[in-house]
Amino acid sequence: MPLTHHPEHAVRAYRDERPSITRLILEARWAHYRLTDTLEHDPDSDAVPALRRFKILHAGALVDILALRTRDPDLYEAARDRGAALREVDGLALDDHPHNGLNHLRAQYARLHHHTHGDAYRAPHAPDDSLPPKRPFRRSGPRLVHQMLDTYAWAHLGRTPCFPAVDVASEQRRHLMTRGLLLDWAATAAPADNAAAAAAATAGHALRAVDRRPAVSDPRARAYLLDAFRDFDDQEEDDDPHPYDCAGHCDGTGEVLTVLTWEHHGDDIYTAVHQEPILCLGAPTVHAPDCSTCQGHGFTYTTGYRELCLDGRISDGDPVAATATPQGA
Repeated sequence: MPLTHHPEHAVRAYRDERPSITRLILEARWAHYRLTDTLEHDPDSDAVPALRRFKILHAGALVDILALRTRDPDLYEAARDRGAALREVDGLALDDHPHNGLNHLRAQYARLHHHTHGDAYRAPHAPDDSLPPKRPFRRSGPRLVHQMLDTYAWAHLGRTPCFPAVDVASEQRRHLMTRGLLLDWAATAAPADNAAAAAAATAGHALRAVDRRPAVSDPRARAYLLDAFRDFDDQEEDDDPHPYDCAGHCDGTGEVLTVLTWEHHGDDIYTAVHQEPILCLGAPTVHAPDCSTCQGHGFTYTTGYRELCLDGRISDGDPVAATATPQGA
């Protein structure tokens, strides 16, 4: 297999190891499960910091490689966030280079597998000017990854008597859907990855078996993953989808990636430290002046941090917006 067979092989951290999407999912979901299990049963355990770092590293590598394949901007930002979180956990500076988080994430993943040149950002490669494959579902990539990891953890935790309220069958079904969709998306973005395509088809067949549907071909099994997810994820934005040129700048996804937390450095100087997808209201937003959570300021404050208040967000097309003062983020 040539070194540049898949997009991630242009990054030296992944070029020698060449991890498969299936293996990355196995690593990330096991790391997520171990941390979740420990936090639920023994949150004060001395193992929590190491398990949290383990999860950040493996979930970050999965998100990074998915971003490299799909060129999805939400996944790219999520990979950068995880890299920054890993640097923070490792006690490194966060502001010395715009790519420092990704470089550190890749370096640590490479060194975990006994490669020593993971800190190099990219190997020489030809630019790809083609359009990225369109995401076939409305949920953001980072959110789908989180759901895939979380449903795996709770499908296992729910089997214990400590969590009788967990619907294990439902969690297992959701895990099959989300894992299958990620595999299918990765395979579609790199058509030569036959292993990912086969794994997506296997997930589709397994989901059809759970739903007591008859056997079909592999392509139809992969298509069933998306059909089942759409039926399951019957949200308002699916019934009334946002246009691609949505005024809320969600590009039709129904979600916008937004900074939620800033760190205060004194003298009203804040730096962004956390962002995640939030619901798009279909237009630029302002904040209600009578918001009970933040009293209309648009932010809440804790020692050393400022956080965006989401409770009072309204569309600027709402009549209430005429009396509200827009809050910058």
